[in-house]
Amino acid sequence: MLTLAVAEMLGGASDDALDLACAVELVHCCSLVLDDLPAMDDAHLRRGRPTLHREHGEDVALLAAFALLNRGYALVAESSQRLHLSRYSPEELLHHLAQAIGTDGLIGGQAMDLANGGAPPTLADLEYIHSHKTGALFLAAAELGAMAVDARRRDLAAIGAFAKNLGLAFQIEDDLLDVLATSAETGKDEGQDASKVTFVKLLGVAGARSLADELLAFALASVTPFGRKAEVLCRLVEFVAGYGNLGTRQVTFTGAGGGGRAGDG
Repeated sequence: MLTLAVAEMLGGASDDALDLACAVELVHCCSLVLDDLPAMDDAHLRRGRPTLHREHGEDVALLAAFALLNRGYALVAESSQRLHLSRYSPEELLHHLAQAIGTDGLIGGQAMDLANGGAPPTLADLEYIHSHKTGALFLAAAELGAMAVDARRRDLAAIGAFAKNLGLAFQIEDDLLDVLATSAETGKDEGQDASKVTFVKLLGVAGARSLADELLAFALASVTPFGRKAEVLCRLVEFVAGYGNLGTRQVTFTGAGGGGRAGDG
């Protein structure tokens, strides 16, 4: 959704970005399969159904995850050849996806998340972990949408700031769901993060919501220059604001300014 919305906002057709959107979703699904494995989160439920390894075994789950990952790369390569972009090469599009997945992105964040031998993570640690996990996928989704329509470099930077802040806010709202919602409501294991240090554990429910609101305000500020063209992105911000309370929380953002904070450190 984010990939297509960005492409349309910048004057392109959503069809131009559809394969790139699918590529990010393939990577996302791969990450869920791997996160759910016994060696990772050992989850039992995903989207209201048994996790893949519980349904079909760890061997099939691992093969499926790598099949999804490789198909994602193939889609980016195929799509970038068809688009004939002037500002971005096929290699640059592939590099964006690879960077989101690798040690500077999703894998690096997950590795730090799994490292529990030392002191409990600080707020800065959590921001690092989730800006490299959830945030990296949001960033790839948004930037690939912009690149699909040959966006100007300065527009790509604004979209990146939007996505980083939106992604980290989404993770905070997900932490809220983990403590406020049931498995029937989320389709995931209830209290899956009970043994982890989360934004809610560090800041409390009110503090976590306040931080999410701050990040969402920065996200909105990043796309303010696009005016009414950014309406769909603004609706995504509203969706994320209500996500951690199952859509019942109404938030009004005022006084947003600056370029955002997610990933600044």
